[in-house]
Amino acid sequence: MRRTNFIVTSIGAIAFLGSLLGSCTPDAPEKTATSASPTTTTATKSPDAKSVVTKPDAAPKSDARIIKVKIDGLETYKHPSGLFQIDAPKGWTPKENKKPNEVIVLWFDPSKNALLTVDVFKAPSETTPEQLTSLLETFLKSTFGSRPGFAAEKPIQQKDGSVQIVWSYDESLKNITAKVQGNSFISRNGDKISLITTGGVADQIPALKDSFDRIVNSYKVDPTVAIP
Repeated sequence: MRRTNFIVTSIGAIAFLGSLLGSCTPDAPEKTATSASPTTTTATKSPDAKSVVTKPDAAPKSDARIIKVKIDGLETYKHPSGLFQIDAPKGWTPKENKKPNEVIVLWFDPSKNALLTVDVFKAPSETTPEQLTSLLETFLKSTFGSRPGFAAEKPIQQKDGSVQIVWSYDESLKNITAKVQGNSFISRNGDKISLITTGGVADQIPALKDSFDRIVNSYKVDPTVAIP
């Protein structure tokens, strides 16, 4: 029985996540809120500050031909500029998408059925949590809103001040259909906005949750380092 690299085509859309989101940021949404989101020095996250959401009831068992993702340990990735570091799954090769004033790094698992993305770009002069939420909601809707079964959950405020949105849609490849689920986190660190996304076949997310939690909580950005 042929095993399938199922979401390589659908996840390809996420590869442009940072680029598209960055293009939305020059003009912050107009809000009257007076308090900017907290800034940080080199990020120090509390344990379990972020938590990947799983939706087992909404994710029927996927086709057996879809290759299962396995994460066999993590290793620290440090961006060459010193801008950020994150623990990524061993064997997932980073690929940087170069864009002016923005750093986007993507990791795919060997089967191309799961991914991790980090996007860092310069923040507007004042950005409230409400504006960050609106920015992420607008991006998700514009990028995935036309896909079958698209749904974005209510934004979740995380303990560290970041905002999380869980999203999903149905993807078909030949005669196989499965639900794709992503967890996206957006935050402001000094004069920079960071966006972290993990994603994969929805019914595989529960088995990957612990690793994904460790990954997103390992992220540290140094606001003193300029975006190359």
